[in-house]
Amino acid sequence: MGQRVWVTVAVALTIGFGTGLYAGPYFVSSSETDGNSFDLSSLPDELRQKHRDPDYLLSEIKNYELMKEALARLEAEQSSRESLVLPTGMTSVPLGQLYLPDDEVHWPEDVSGEVGAALDAAKNGWVILNYWASWCAPCVHELPEMGEAAPLYAKRGVTLIAVNTDPTQTDSRDSIRALFSDRNVDNLEPLLVEGEGLESLLAASGQSKSKLGLPTNIVFAPGGIPYAMFQGGDTKATEVWTAPETLEFLEIIVRAD
Repeated sequence: MGQRVWVTVAVALTIGFGTGLYAGPYFVSSSETDGNSFDLSSLPDELRQKHRDPDYLLSEIKNYELMKEALARLEAEQSSRESLVLPTGMTSVPLGQLYLPDDEVHWPEDVSGEVGAALDAAKNGWVILNYWASWCAPCVHELPEMGEAAPLYAKRGVTLIAVNTDPTQTDSRDSIRALFSDRNVDNLEPLLVEGEGLESLLAASGQSKSKLGLPTNIVFAPGGIPYAMFQGGDTKATEVWTAPETLEFLEIIVRAD
C-alpha cells in the first residue's frame, strides 16, 4: 500500500467528520464486503443507530465525496511541489517523498504551554515536527516506531517532536496519554495543542483547520529554518522512521550543516 494522507474539510468538521465511512480506527474497506455495503458491526451502538438514518447516510456520502475532492486537490498540490535534492548516492528516503517547503512554511510562533516549551528547547538544533491526530490511521500506526526513533535521532543531533493537531479538538490530553499507553509509545511526550496555539501551529505548516493533511512533517534546520517536508504514511510499513536509510539521511544533513 502506498502512503496515505488523511484530510479534513470545513463542512465535514461542522457535523462530526470521522464518524462514518471514514471512522478512524473503525474504517471498513469495501474490499471486506461485497463492494456495495459496509460492515458496521465494529462500530459503537450509537454509530450503528445513526447509520440506520437515511439522512445521516446521505450526509456521510456528501462528506465522503468532499473528502475525496480535498484529497485530490492535496495530491495535485503535492505533485507540483519541488522535490528536495537528496544527498549524493541516495535515490529515496523511507520517510516518503521529501519536498522543499512552500514560502508560507515557517517555525511555529506564539505557541505556549508544553508545546511551546518543547519547540523553544529544540530550536537551536535540527528538528522534525510531526502533526497527527487519533482519527488518522497512518498517524497512529507510526507512533510506536517514532518513539523508538526519538533516541536514535537525538544521538544524531535531531529532536523529534510529535504534536496532536486534531482540528476537531476532540482529542484530549487524557485520551492521548491512554493511546500512548495502549500503543506502547515511548520516548515521546503526549503533546496536544489547542486554541490559538493550534491555529499558529497549522499556519506554520502552510495549512489550516479546513485545509489539513495528516500526518504532516516538517524538517527544520538549526534556528528554525524550514528544510524539507513530507506527508502521509503507510499503515503496512514496519520500518520507516528507524530504517537504516533514514538514519543515514539524517546523519548526512546534520554533518553538512
